[in-house]
Amino acid sequence: MIGKIFPKSAGSFKGRIRYIFGCTKHDHEISGIRTISFNTMSKDPLPGVQQGNESDLSEMIREFDQVESLRRFSTDSEKPIKPVFHAMLSLRPGESLTTSQWRTTVQTYMTDLGFDETNQFVAVMHQDKDHQHVHIVANRIRFNDEFSMVKDSNERSISLDSVSGIEDRFNLSKAPKSKDTWGVSITHAELQASIRDNELPLKHKMIAKIAGAIERTQATNGDMFDFVRALRKQKVYINLTLNEEGQPKGISFEFDGKHISGRQLKRSRLTWQKLTTQEGIHYDPETFSELQDEIARRDSEEQERARIYFYEFIAVSGRRRKPVYVKFTAKDYEVQKLIQEILELLDALFDALFEPKECRLKQNHIEFIPGTPFNMPEEDELTP
Repeated sequence: MIGKIFPKSAGSFKGRIRYIFGCTKHDHEISGIRTISFNTMSKDPLPGVQQGNESDLSEMIREFDQVESLRRFSTDSEKPIKPVFHAMLSLRPGESLTTSQWRTTVQTYMTDLGFDETNQFVAVMHQDKDHQHVHIVANRIRFNDEFSMVKDSNERSISLDSVSGIEDRFNLSKAPKSKDTWGVSITHAELQASIRDNELPLKHKMIAKIAGAIERTQATNGDMFDFVRALRKQKVYINLTLNEEGQPKGISFEFDGKHISGRQLKRSRLTWQKLTTQEGIHYDPETFSELQDEIARRDSEEQERARIYFYEFIAVSGRRRKPVYVKFTAKDYEVQKLIQEILELLDALFDALFEPKECRLKQNHIEFIPGTPFNMPEEDELTP
């Protein structure tokens, strides 16, 4: 299950409620709508809406708006408030809950977020092919003597914890954890794609990789060079935009051929200014030329990874005389050095077995493909 809380600054009770009852255009196909639960005095507006009559719907909207008006009159304050709460709970394709289970889910979720019986709410399920998701619209204003409001502090973290508990209760698929998305919100289109493909959206994959690179750089008190290298290991590359003085003023990240600016990924942490100040990744303007060279290294590294080497192992004792060859790339060079050190150790302990050295591939050789059985041919099979 994935839980999404929509930005509270957008939309009114009228717009949100009409949307969840299918009265306005959707960006996805809906094959069915079902009212799950509500606590207003007005009756379920769905039957009327399906017959083209929105009078019950208008009455429900009026009730929501009326509480906001009463609060404004009671507190005698013109301070703007944002009482509209809109969330969506989505299941993976093929998963489903009964109406009773959805009611329990909605009640649990709302209670965890701090809503109670004095908060108006309505929950409606949309069926999108084999995908169920429920919209919840609620009033943050409590209909009590104080007209107090449900606070939104830390609600996204609370939402993740609540969803996790619901998943456990009904044995549902687990949603990505906050560490995988770094707290970045997900659009409806991204949500639909992640549900369909059962994987994180591209933006969130990038966030996870960049966050890991930042943590590794911070752990060693590293600078921008270390950050670029840590990103490169994750196959994430950067591009810089420059100011009039020729110094970086903006940064974008590239992964899997897609480019997204740091501001679009997470304005509060991934802009050039935030990286070099808030995140503590040191940058010396005097090293800009060298930094550009470091950023550009990815092309040469790609070419180096394609370079193939062979290592020859010749038996110096025993009946086998034909050499054995190990193929490796530049990327495997550290592994190759480790193999050599192990063989030298065996040589010292058990007398000479093999004499390793780098070489060109000879006509006759034994090829081993990892993951397949290793069949050592007889000596005469190696004869040309």
